[in-house]
Amino acid sequence: MKRNYKEEFGGASARDVIRATTDTSYRDHSDLIYLMHELSRLVSTHADQHLAKAGLTHVQWWAMMHIYENEGLTQTQLADLMQMGRASLGKLVERLESKSWIERRADASDSRVRRIFLLHAAIPLFRHMTEEGKLLFQDFLAGISSDEEKRLLAGLRKIRSNAVRGQER
Repeated sequence: MKRNYKEEFGGASARDVIRATTDTSYRDHSDLIYLMHELSRLVSTHADQHLAKAGLTHVQWWAMMHIYENEGLTQTQLADLMQMGRASLGKLVERLESKSWIERRADASDSRVRRIFLLHAAIPLFRHMTEEGKLLFQDFLAGISSDEEKRLLAGLRKIRSNAVRGQER
């Protein structure tokens, strides 16, 4: 037999019932995580619009930043870092390589292993990414003081560290 929630809760709206039966601390935390998700979506949308001018997708930008920060990774290491399947990352790396932004080189100690490096043709791309990034910072961080930004960054780093630790369980 199907429950009649509307009758059970005296005709109150579903939203009101959910709010009334969910503790406040959950709502406070869910607001934070939901806002972080929405902000991530807004950053992605902004990046997609502005990086397309350089022939770059959001996922390609994300990969290029990881390669920049961790040059010399193997494809498997990069896939793990980006939390992507190896096959999907392989196609992404092929696209970046076809644009002459990266190259795969044989490992010095094991020729079966190939490591990923940036090429000089990526320099204009990074200049474009830097200019677009400055515009994003200007728009998104308007009214945020340097101290507030540092506190936010410290808090977000803690959240990320906790999330990574939680995935390892």
